[in-house]
Amino acid sequence: MTGRRFFCALLLFSVLLSLAACAASPAPEEPDGVALRDVNGSTVRLRPESRLVFGEASLAECWLLAGGMPVGVPLDAIEERALPLAADTAAVGTVKSPDLEKIAALEPDYVVLSADLSAHAQLKDSLEQMGIPCGYFRLDSFEDYRELMAQFCAVTGRADLYEENVLSVEMGIAALREKLPEAPGLSALLLRAYSTGMKAKTDDNPAGKILKDFGLENPAESNPSLLEELSIEKIILDDPDYIFVMTMGSETEAREYLRANVESDPAWSGLSAVKNGRYIILPQELFHYKPNDRWDDSYEYLAKIIYPDLFD
Repeated sequence: MTGRRFFCALLLFSVLLSLAACAASPAPEEPDGVALRDVNGSTVRLRPESRLVFGEASLAECWLLAGGMPVGVPLDAIEERALPLAADTAAVGTVKSPDLEKIAALEPDYVVLSADLSAHAQLKDSLEQMGIPCGYFRLDSFEDYRELMAQFCAVTGRADLYEENVLSVEMGIAALREKLPEAPGLSALLLRAYSTGMKAKTDDNPAGKILKDFGLENPAESNPSLLEELSIEKIILDDPDYIFVMTMGSETEAREYLRANVESDPAWSGLSAVKNGRYIILPQELFHYKPNDRWDDSYEYLAKIIYPDLFD
């Protein structure tokens, strides 16, 4: 525990240094704005009033949390996420089928794309051919979120929102980690279910990142064949201590797929995770969508399942 306390103290010190660094607003004499760097290292200079279009709702939410207002977002940001957008914010297609024509019509200063979606790679090529600046970003971990928010808050000049929506969340995660024991020596299989199928996942998503942070072993990490072809037979061989499921798209349809094609198999009920009540479908708002300013809630949700005695 001494090493863990030292780590948390070090984290607290680094947070305070970050806060001090963010406390100064961007220099007003900078005529071209503040540099924003994407995951590939490409940069663009933006100002608080810059016109930004977003290809993914979670990325748009970060701009809102930093005090900005998007001019264009995917349809799910409006219909599913109900983000607090301006009345004139335009819908620019869906996250997997963005509408190039609608994006271009908004005359954006910059288009923020997901580094994880193939549709956005195709969109980036088209935008660049049209001379529209754009870049890739990701939000798979809290560190990704913290880095993006540091940049967004620098652009908007809102150090107060960085403190509220990032530093306070980071301190919540650090406080939780301080309570946890060392790696429990348990395994957890992480699945993503949708209306027509199910796949094993590793740590390229919030739930996977947190489970790995907690020290749980994911069978899909050591057995890549689970990623290529998932079957109940392969799950039985690993017999993980926990099975966590993220649902994608319609949660109702994903659950129906699980009932009809997975849970109905007699072998499924013989798994240790199922017999011990450790087969858990995770809430979409914390694990399908990027948690952003609720990363501490996502950590706590899984910690309460894995370490229930600590929360009695």
